[in-house]
Amino acid sequence: MTATVPLVANMTWLDETHRRIGAICNWSTHLEYGLEIAYMELTDSDDMDATQGEYANTVIKMIKKVLGTGVVIHGGHEQALRELLSRISATMSLRDRVVHSTWIGTNSTKPGHVTGQRWYRRGPEPRDWTMAELDQIAEDLQSLTGELSSAAWNAVKPRDEWV
Repeated sequence: MTATVPLVANMTWLDETHRRIGAICNWSTHLEYGLEIAYMELTDSDDMDATQGEYANTVIKMIKKVLGTGVVIHGGHEQALRELLSRISATMSLRDRVVHSTWIGTNSTKPGHVTGQRWYRRGPEPRDWTMAELDQIAEDLQSLTGELSSAAWNAVKPRDEWV
């Protein structure tokens, strides 16, 4: 009977960790869709075939290439979009680190943290995360999604149509 008590106690941190990972996955999916829509806005296209099945970084590169063609009609918006895309890329890298990790309980995990271990060709790379760090990634993904939707629209639309 005593063996079930630690298991139940351990399930709490696991449940909380997975809830946060789920939020990160959810908002990254919204952001990836936002990138596809931004590409369509900037190319004045209704066809998502160009971006379907592409990774976020590929779509970001596609958007940057389109930005170089002079589609942005308002001064300063191209640079702002490029900076936004850089922030999106950095946050999506954190997302990748989180969602492609194995979540483990170790004796060396810092108090108040969870250990995620991602495997690379060079070997495992563990990292201790706080719940606040995981929450921040989800919040950043959500914020970037909203920011991207208005930034891409406003870059190519007349001022009286801005959102």
